[in-house]
Amino acid sequence: MSKRAGKAESNKKLFWRLHHWVGLYTGILIGVLSLTGAIAVFIPEIDELIVKHYYHAASVPSPSGIPQFGKSIDSLIKRYPDYSSLTINLPDQDGQTAKADMTIRPPDQDGLVRYDFFIDAGMDRIVGQRNQQNSLANYLRQMHVRLYEGYWGRQLVGLGGIALAVVAITGLLIYGNFMKKQAWPNLRKTLDMRIIMADWHKLLGISAMAFNLVIALTGAWLGLQPWLMRWLEIETPNTFKAPIVMEADADKTQYIDWQAVLAATKTEFPELIPRHLAPSTNGSASITVRGNIAGQIYERNINTLVISKSGYTPIFKYDVREQSFGHKFYFIQEAVHFGDFGGLLLKAVYAILGLTSGFLSISGFVIFLFRRNKKKGNSTAPTSPWKTTFVYSMLVLLFLIVIALISLFIGYTQAALVAGIVINVLLITLIAYSLVRYVIVRCRGKRQAGIH
Repeated sequence: MSKRAGKAESNKKLFWRLHHWVGLYTGILIGVLSLTGAIAVFIPEIDELIVKHYYHAASVPSPSGIPQFGKSIDSLIKRYPDYSSLTINLPDQDGQTAKADMTIRPPDQDGLVRYDFFIDAGMDRIVGQRNQQNSLANYLRQMHVRLYEGYWGRQLVGLGGIALAVVAITGLLIYGNFMKKQAWPNLRKTLDMRIIMADWHKLLGISAMAFNLVIALTGAWLGLQPWLMRWLEIETPNTFKAPIVMEADADKTQYIDWQAVLAATKTEFPELIPRHLAPSTNGSASITVRGNIAGQIYERNINTLVISKSGYTPIFKYDVREQSFGHKFYFIQEAVHFGDFGGLLLKAVYAILGLTSGFLSISGFVIFLFRRNKKKGNSTAPTSPWKTTFVYSMLVLLFLIVIALISLFIGYTQAALVAGIVINVLLITLIAYSLVRYVIVRCRGKRQAGIH
């Protein structure tokens, strides 16, 4: 064997080890992110259905074609004068309600709570409310973004993105040349389930490799963003703060003509499609209008116009089209990760392709179990890999369902506590097992070397 061929063989073995062990030890995490991500791309659509059919909150068309919500907002401010924040979410289309996302102190609860108040934007009346943190939409996002683990779950998800990238790249390096020599798709005709799963594993892994790599890298960036920005000294774009000009209490009670706000937005930023309106509560006497520009692939509601409450004159404008490459790159990550720029068809494609990484985790685990049985000469339990995989899969689904039920019917805080305990216990167990296994293998290797 030539030196070059020997090096290539050595590299292939290294790639195989990386692919094997990274996939094995992070497979459950990748599977969870795959499943929750495939559902999370539809969060706005799912939430709108829930609002309409569970809360029976809908809106009639506005006679003027402009959402009407001023009277409802005024009534909420009078009802909760000590509110700490308010954001008005405008409807995307007729029939949808406007939402007032308000942080208040309910009389029957301790501490501040975020509530969504649903507003009929045609008749300007409140038609429902909910605890925002206990909503299904919040559960789906929090589970996918941070696994409901508040301390460092987001970073764990980022590491899962790196693991998926490693698995995708090593899979290409291992199987790329092999797959090029075959007609696509090539599935061997056999009843051997290990071979069937291996063929599908390679086929879907190579076919969805580009997509999974994009999802992995954007997910890694979004998850590890707090650490990376601190290490690389990157400043968050679009963080303008208007100067304080009055007392906070006076600011909160200052009258706002919301139709004049929308008219001023149309004049000062014609291309902006306003979606979020946030009046200040800190004394800056300003209104922040956030929204989108048609045809742009960026994070939702990142284009910004800040106007004064008195006179509705512009204070600050942020048009992402006019920003540097660094700003554009920063704000394109979430849109690309969730497919939030091309309508329902693109989201459906994202969901289907996103599930492939979950299938690769399951199929890779099944292949590992079959190979381990074959290596041990275990022919008495041919279905054991399926049983083991089924048990693990059901435990993961049970975890997701239990956390969802706790979050929806008991509370977000309690759900986060349970999820944090489960995740940290499992992580500590996995690390301990890996260390013990490493020590045992090392000692066994030294003992065998001493014998020889």
